[in-house]
Amino acid sequence: MPVIRFLSTAYYHRYLLLYALSSILMTASLTGSITSRLYQMSPKQNIHIHLISDATGETTHLLARAALGKFAGAHAIEHVWTLVRTMEHLESIKAEIAENGGVVFYSISDPQIRAELEQICQKDKIPYLSILDPAVRTLSKVLGKPTTARIGAQHRMDEAYFNRMEALEFAVHHDDGQAMSSVHNADILLVGVSRSSKTPTSIYLANRGYKVANYPLVPGIAPPLEMMQDKDVLVVGLINEARRLSQIRRNRLESMNAEGNMDYADIRKINDELNQAIKLFKDQGWPIIDVSRKSIEETAAEIINIYNHWVEDKS
Repeated sequence: MPVIRFLSTAYYHRYLLLYALSSILMTASLTGSITSRLYQMSPKQNIHIHLISDATGETTHLLARAALGKFAGAHAIEHVWTLVRTMEHLESIKAEIAENGGVVFYSISDPQIRAELEQICQKDKIPYLSILDPAVRTLSKVLGKPTTARIGAQHRMDEAYFNRMEALEFAVHHDDGQAMSSVHNADILLVGVSRSSKTPTSIYLANRGYKVANYPLVPGIAPPLEMMQDKDVLVVGLINEARRLSQIRRNRLESMNAEGNMDYADIRKINDELNQAIKLFKDQGWPIIDVSRKSIEETAAEIINIYNHWVEDKS
């Protein structure tokens, strides 16, 4: 975790929470030892998935999960080996691969280790795939250049990495209407009623390198519009279905033992909040995204698309 100075203990605890959230959204926590995870997709069919990488395994893991998501009725047992950079390490895992069978997905740069792994799979008739090869081959053709075998090159601590850390710190300090006096330094400002996914979307976008602030619309409190009209900041309005908001807020009140404040979850009052929010967004000419049936990733992708078009129109 990067070392960041905080103005208060409250900020520090909020940072810990949001940093953990960002890790859940963007990466899997992996080590150099064997781990096994069970994805409960359906009780009908078991399949062993072996994920082998010479780096953190994040890329292999994410691509494998994306592929698995295309198949209903699969019960996947995942075996993950990371930092596999020696023949001795590969030798230590081949017995489990042979014992469980299934399929092997790998991302290995060293040609000798790759060749040995493929021989192991061929010997035991286990399907295998170097998951980055199709993309790398296509890029190599387009660029007219050969590849360079750099282990973990996508994870190096370069300028992009530190930009993401800076964006994450910015999102933490500008969460929930904080530090609005410096919101002009943001790339994107998210505005919406309570529980419209502003914070997790901000953190996800921060991990993509965007400086994002968010502001909650509260009944009876006028938003600081003069701080939201900077021409260099894209403002996006987020809304959610009233019934969905009501249920989310009701659950939140129950978890906080605050059932007495039921106006917060009253669907008629929520409808009023949403109508006022939509009117504000339209009056200001801000794009509106309904997050009701969208994942955080889908909402973020739509915001990035809007942002890219907005930047193009400005230039």
